[in-house]
Amino acid sequence: MRFSTACRRAVAVIFCTAMALPAMAETSDSDIRISFIQNSLDLTEQHSRSWQYGWLGLFSAVTAVNGIAYSQTEGEHNKYDRVVGFTTSFLGAADMLMNPMRTHEYAGALESMPQQTPAQQSAKLRQAESWLAAAAARERYEQSFTSHALSALVNGLAGLAVAYDDKRPDDGWMTFLSGVVASEVKIYTAPQTMIEAEQAYRSGNYQQAAAKSDAPHWEVAAFGPYLSAQYRF
Repeated sequence: MRFSTACRRAVAVIFCTAMALPAMAETSDSDIRISFIQNSLDLTEQHSRSWQYGWLGLFSAVTAVNGIAYSQTEGEHNKYDRVVGFTTSFLGAADMLMNPMRTHEYAGALESMPQQTPAQQSAKLRQAESWLAAAAARERYEQSFTSHALSALVNGLAGLAVAYDDKRPDDGWMTFLSGVVASEVKIYTAPQTMIEAEQAYRSGNYQQAAAKSDAPHWEVAAFGPYLSAQYRF
């Protein structure tokens, strides 16, 4: 039994369409995944940047002030306190440089990656997932017991150093408590958006979240004393 040319072409079209459907579904799912991760990074981009450079600037400024004040301070005890303050703030600045919050960098880098071809889209999805995991891990570390413990250890040693300098327990306690309060505020104000985003992504709830993020909505952000509002279409 022979098929006409038109029948053969129709069968070929149907076959190609059926073969293409899984690929189209996969591409669509990849778009949703990338969109969800991009939206999550964008959501916390400003928070990540402000937190990273804000605390880095604060620790650096305190380090510089203690370093400059050391040469202009009279009295051995005062000089000793300046050295302790310089050391603890320097360690804080070094930690921000060696283990930075980079979510804001990931947001811009992911957005600039092309995804016109299937190969580019696949590469972008792999990179997006890698940055999602890295951003969530950094946020998780900041909230971890290790972070609290290191804060207590560094400030405890600073307090002991001051307390044993000519038996000044009150000054030692003040050094310890002020350092712990500053460290806990730093931990408390750290971003946590990517932890929740990673949990949603792993549980498969990214499709609904991505659709909600892509819907028109108002965005409000604070930049110091200024308030910015914009409507995203």
